[in-house]
Amino acid sequence: MPLHPADAALRLALAETDGALGADQVSLVACTFPQSLRKADPGPLLKQRWWGHRAQEMVYPASIMKVFVLVALASFREQGRLDADPEDDRAAAAMIRTSSNEATAYLIGRLTGAEDGCDLDEPALADWCRRRAALQDWYLEQGRPEFSGLQLLHATYQDSPYGRAFQARRPGNANRLSALASATLLHDIARGALPGSDWMMGLLQRDFQRRPDYFDPEGDQVIGFLSEGLPETTSVWSKAGHTSTTRHDLVYGENPDGSAFLLSVMTEGAWTSRNKTFLPGLARTFHSLAYPNR
Repeated sequence: MPLHPADAALRLALAETDGALGADQVSLVACTFPQSLRKADPGPLLKQRWWGHRAQEMVYPASIMKVFVLVALASFREQGRLDADPEDDRAAAAMIRTSSNEATAYLIGRLTGAEDGCDLDEPALADWCRRRAALQDWYLEQGRPEFSGLQLLHATYQDSPYGRAFQARRPGNANRLSALASATLLHDIARGALPGSDWMMGLLQRDFQRRPDYFDPEGDQVIGFLSEGLPETTSVWSKAGHTSTTRHDLVYGENPDGSAFLLSVMTEGAWTSRNKTFLPGLARTFHSLAYPNR
C-alpha cells in the first residue's frame, strides 16, 4: 500500500534534516477533501479519513492557541456569555492576522473575567486562577475526545508575563494542545460548524501575507511556515506559532479546482525554532504528492 502523502512528506522532510529533528519532535495531522469545506460540509474531522503522527501528543502550542481564543470569543457571544464590543473585534483581528500577544491577553481577560494585573495574595490568586480556567473548562466540558487533556490557562507574551499572570505559572500548568485538537478546530471553522465561522475565516485568510509586495515582517505567518511551500494558486487560511523552542503551523488550503486539504504540524526544539525550511519543504512535498497533476 502506498504511503499517505503526509507520511511520505514527513519522512522525506525529516531525512533532509540529517538528524537535527527527530520524529519524536514532530506532531502532524493531515486530511484531503474532494471539495471545499466551505461549500460541502463532510461532517466532523474524526469521521474523515485523516492521517496522523503523534496526533494527540500534547505540546506547548505557542500562538496556535489563539485560534482557540477566537472560537471561544465567537461562541461566548452566541451564548450570551459576553456582550458584543467593537474593541473585541479589533483585538481579534490583531490576534489572528499579526499574532498580537497584547490582543490575546486582553481577550483572555474578557472571556474569563481574570485580567492581567499586579501581584495578588494567595487567596485572591487562587480565585483568579479558578476564573482563568474558564476557557479551558469550556473546551473540556464539550466532552470531545479531540480536546481531552488540553490546557489553556495562559495568554501569550512577548518576553514574559508579569504580576498575577507570572504568579500563576506553575510546574505542569503551561498551555498544552495537540495537532489533532488544533486541526479539529480549524476543520470546524472551515466547514461552517461554529458560530461566526465566516467571520473567523475572514481573519484567518492568509493571502494578504503571500502577496509579492508584502514586506512587513511583523506577525508574518508565511515565511518559514507551511504556507510558504504551497503553490501561489492555492488559497490558504492559517495560524502559525513560534517561540525559542517551537515552530508550528495550522493550514486549511483550497486548490483552484475546488479540492481542499488540512495540515496541522507542531515541531519542538531549538533547531526547528531557528529553521525556516522544514515546514515549507514538508508542505511543498505533501502538496505535490497529494495533487501530482495540479
